[in-house]
Amino acid sequence: MHILEVTPYFYPHYGGVESHVLGLALSLQQRGHTVDVLTSRYARMPERETVRGVSVKRVTQWLNLFNTPVAPGFAKEIATTEADVVHVHSPPPFTELFAARGAQKAGIPLVITYHCDLELRGRLGSLMVRGYQRFLGNRPLQRAKHIISTTESYAATSRALWNREIKVVPNAVDTERFHPSNLGNHIRERFAPDNEPLALFVGRLVPHKGVGILVRALSQLQQGRLLVVGDGPYRDWLNQLVRTCGLQERVSFAGPVGDAWLPAYYAACDVVVLPSTSRLEAFGIVGLEGMASGKPLVLSDIPGVRDVITSEEGLLVEPLDPNALAAALQNIWDYPERARQMGVRGRERVELEFAWMRVTEKVETVLKMAISA
Repeated sequence: MHILEVTPYFYPHYGGVESHVLGLALSLQQRGHTVDVLTSRYARMPERETVRGVSVKRVTQWLNLFNTPVAPGFAKEIATTEADVVHVHSPPPFTELFAARGAQKAGIPLVITYHCDLELRGRLGSLMVRGYQRFLGNRPLQRAKHIISTTESYAATSRALWNREIKVVPNAVDTERFHPSNLGNHIRERFAPDNEPLALFVGRLVPHKGVGILVRALSQLQQGRLLVVGDGPYRDWLNQLVRTCGLQERVSFAGPVGDAWLPAYYAACDVVVLPSTSRLEAFGIVGLEGMASGKPLVLSDIPGVRDVITSEEGLLVEPLDPNALAAALQNIWDYPERARQMGVRGRERVELEFAWMRVTEKVETVLKMAISA
């Protein structure tokens, strides 16, 4: 197949969707398919380039609203593509709308991977989301041959996906790059010098990631440290919260970490925590990276994220509840052998369900079905 992957942002832009599209493109190429990526152009990124063997073309943004690229040029580019199928990833919104127009003009099938619901804070934000979904967002979903959701629970609870036929295909992780054999001693010595229990958070520092809840949970415990990997607009507020809680010696902000170093940070920790609080977190690739690294998980019990693990691989806690989160961390740290077994079973589950080859086979099947429909 000749597959056109369409995504609002792409590498080196940081995010779960971006890393998913890159991994999928590379895996599809390994299976013998021709894969092109069409994405938006920002900053001074080149219009055309090759990323790890994948051909990438960037379309100029006319506007950027709430970190959402509005680029009608997507439709024009897709209308002239020679691809057999268009696979678009959403959100952020608008890109799937333009992709649907272009695919319709080209007469080629459209597949949408719906990664999560739209969400904007405040009453005005809610009105804007509802307005977009009602008047524009439904159109590409109606035109798509198939719609992919990453989990059953998220599809069942998403208003946008109600009464639609959904194919469930999970996100994936590179099981060779994230592996229990990775070494992180040098990082652990730096951030947990007394070999205290070490929790790891990886992600953007934005409100819905729940890092503030995690800091408050740590303040209730007499032991343990927290290592935060990532950056974002919430960092100054989090620094102030750490000072207010008197945790300057126990919470460390590592900032953004390069791809080459990230596996070592997972190797250094005792538990990986994803305390997200909203539907903007629909899966949690960080959880897969932690499982692939052989670490137990503590995750928020919210749709999508809860599907990543069973009680065999980690613990689920109520979102927005620092008491429950503190109890889960203490539970992991008090029983290190059980935590180790959780990590072992997590690695086994990742290999069976979330390795790139297994997930790519499922995506490939959906794309072939769209072409033959």
